[in-house]
Amino acid sequence: MLTMIGTGAVFFTMIFAEKKGWLDVEKAKTIINIGMMSGICIALLYFVHILSKMF
Repeated sequence: MLTMIGTGAVFFTMIFAEKKGWLDVEKAKTIINIGMMSGICIALLYFVHILSKMF
């Protein structure tokens, strides 16, 4: 739950910064892509870790 709230706060902050002109669209896309890729990698590593503890 805390992760979802934190992620939402980051995205809303990025939207606010983009609307104010502090962050351009390309930087926002890059940050979002890196965040999604790292989240997927962490989820897969956690899944493999849980599987290794089961067997």
